[in-house]
Amino acid sequence: MKKSLLAGLVCLSITASPYFVLAQPLQSTKINYRQMDLRPISTDVIVIAHRGASAYGPENTLATYKQAILMKADYIELDLQMSKDGQLIAMHDETLSRTTNAKKLFPNRSPWRVSDFSLEEIRRLDAGSWFNRAYPAQAKKEYIGQHVPTLEEAIQFVKQHENGRVGIYIETKTPGVYPGMEELVIETLKKTQVLDDRNLFLESFSEQSLRKLISLAPKVKVIQLYKGRTLAGKNLHQEFKRISEYAAGIGPYKGFVSRKLMKAAHLNHLLVHPWTVDSQYEMVSLLSLGVDGAFTNTTDQLVDLLEKPFISHGAANGKVTNSSAILWARTNGDTRVQFEISTDSHFKTNLLVKTSHADDQHDFIVSVEFVGLKPGTKYYYRAHAVSSQYHVTGSFQTEPEKTVKGQ
Repeated sequence: MKKSLLAGLVCLSITASPYFVLAQPLQSTKINYRQMDLRPISTDVIVIAHRGASAYGPENTLATYKQAILMKADYIELDLQMSKDGQLIAMHDETLSRTTNAKKLFPNRSPWRVSDFSLEEIRRLDAGSWFNRAYPAQAKKEYIGQHVPTLEEAIQFVKQHENGRVGIYIETKTPGVYPGMEELVIETLKKTQVLDDRNLFLESFSEQSLRKLISLAPKVKVIQLYKGRTLAGKNLHQEFKRISEYAAGIGPYKGFVSRKLMKAAHLNHLLVHPWTVDSQYEMVSLLSLGVDGAFTNTTDQLVDLLEKPFISHGAANGKVTNSSAILWARTNGDTRVQFEISTDSHFKTNLLVKTSHADDQHDFIVSVEFVGLKPGTKYYYRAHAVSSQYHVTGSFQTEPEKTVKGQ
């Protein structure tokens, strides 16, 4: 769900990695705080459901779009391919073989390229049963027989739910394969009356495709995607200054998002929407860097983080003696934080629990001290804001028992 991050987020100045890493145990490390100057450039951080709630259902189907909407996604993201008769469909791959039963229905049509099939033929395919076979724990009867939607159908489906609250995020997947794709996209957006919708983004790895879309519809917002380490070695400020001439933002691979990238993007007034972010640990790391949104297959996980305060830094251990230890954490809002320690890594036995309140007066930093611990013993700890499901974990070793000189 959309939610502004608190401006008071801080970063730890101890990291040596070019990538910003959070929620890792720090063994007796001195912590230095400095106010973070990176924060979302927009007023809200958006949840972009990557091909729908695709961790829980067959990607790019109406069933999975509906699931993402129910999970409170802000945008439904879909990929485009084009049929033999020039119809835009929601499909990630250039071939139909992975996510439909095209091999079974059309056994002699290898390699089952989308561009070799008419829309009528594509409509006959089952685009959901594969998911039940691949992910039996997530299988649902309703996925059997899901069809491949057209772009027009997908837009109409999304807009009719939640009174049009949910936005559309469309990728021209392989525009070089499909001449005229951009013209058809704009034509469909006009037909469905969403071209001027403020909750609309068009995205592509192809700069040529994005520039063509802008030439056809100058007011549409486009996002330049970047694969892997394509930005490695480039002057980020110069690169982002260049693309800011046509783009509203960038969609970099999550592993390349750093303080340097965020600063260069925001200085050039570019939104940053990394992909594809599925674990809450990764989500927290990127949110604390100030991203403006994220593509995710696990829509509910990102929504959960954004709806309630969570631990944004730590937990970590501070001073450790032979019988005591101090644990600390920092949250992104006013909340109570629960710390637990145990000699059992599963926290089933010997459990000690303490809580503390994170508030603005103390910069949302909380610490607790556990005493009466056993010397020379390994302890495991975990902590969470009581309002959030997100846990952070770590461990520490108490010092050996002190010996008296002369014994």
